[in-house]
Amino acid sequence: MKASGVAFLPLALAAGAARAQTMLDQEERLIEIHSLLIALQPGNAPGAYRAGELSLGLELIVIPPIDGTTGGKRQITASDQTPVFPRPRLAFGLPAPEDFRAFVGLAYIPPIKFNEVSSHQGALEAGLAWDQGGPLSVGIRGYVVVARSQSPVTEPTTRDTLDTVDFGADLGAGYRFDFGLGSVTPFASVGVSRIWGEFHVTSDNSVLTSTTTNPGITGGVRLFSKLGLEAVAELVVFPGRLVHPSFGLAWVFDLSSKR
Repeated sequence: MKASGVAFLPLALAAGAARAQTMLDQEERLIEIHSLLIALQPGNAPGAYRAGELSLGLELIVIPPIDGTTGGKRQITASDQTPVFPRPRLAFGLPAPEDFRAFVGLAYIPPIKFNEVSSHQGALEAGLAWDQGGPLSVGIRGYVVVARSQSPVTEPTTRDTLDTVDFGADLGAGYRFDFGLGSVTPFASVGVSRIWGEFHVTSDNSVLTSTTTNPGITGGVRLFSKLGLEAVAELVVFPGRLVHPSFGLAWVFDLSSKR
């Protein structure tokens, strides 16, 4: 299956294989994995942005090896095409009650074809965090992703289609360590994602759907410079299905100070 890749580490591979005994199970597993790969994970610590701050960034999502076996055939998967894909991401800090921080964000990938693969994605997110100005912050966040991915899957000469709707929520916490040039903030979150995927095979016009609910765990670290440069690394875990890292680089500036 194809969309924008994913895969398992050995433990996840073993768990996935145990649950996918029939060809239909294996097809649905691939839909689920590729759909989870594009889920909009936190990408930052809770309460990272003050009201009026704008973050303009690029997220780099690493695609681990994906086992494309379905029955006696091996499907072409995202990891066969590329080891990573980029996703532009924007976040804006909103006014919030005292001791709280709020934000909205969006991410978008235009339908540009590369190596016979394209993934047209749009995503929205919003969050609220408790932050009293100290090092600890705790927050909740919700998101939704809509995507259409086209690529060779069943045959090298086809362009099959995967439509995905993914929405979820998470609860996270971060602890900031300040130093002269900026700060370091380790963070972690737990949440759940609801995935709907529909795969359309071009050659015979057949359609296969998969709907799942997946718990997830994310851990990461944010490096922030007083110059406004931000770097984030995180590891995303959907137990039994997917483990993959992602990285983000952004420029953060305060719009309110420009007035």
